[in-house]
Amino acid sequence: MPICVMLGALGLLLAAWAQQRAQLVEGMTAPQRAEYAKLVRGYVDTFRILGRARACGLNYDPAPLRREVAQRHGEGSEAVKAADLGFAAGAENKRLSAELEPVLPAPMPCDVVFYMKEMRLPELPASLALP
Repeated sequence: MPICVMLGALGLLLAAWAQQRAQLVEGMTAPQRAEYAKLVRGYVDTFRILGRARACGLNYDPAPLRREVAQRHGEGSEAVKAADLGFAAGAENKRLSAELEPVLPAPMPCDVVFYMKEMRLPELPASLALP
């Protein structure tokens, strides 16, 4: 196996190992809940753009970012469900609930979505990270 492939695989493993996990919502303080809500809205925004890319015929794979959300919060978490809803809303150009999208997002033309392919998830706030 070529060394560059091995180094790339090692980098992916280290990134997955270093991924921070978030606290459970049930044990959060009021300020942490506010940061959590902001983080989830960031996931919705990110996945809405990925869904819009799909509608535009661009093949941006949402799976790595979805796996990252699942690693942070758990596979059946509200954060993962919100990300999935954001993706579907972007792909179908639909509005989500006011809780997930307090402000209606601006329409995004396909020629702009093209430049979003290196998009990342919002950072996990330090106050939400497990010790």
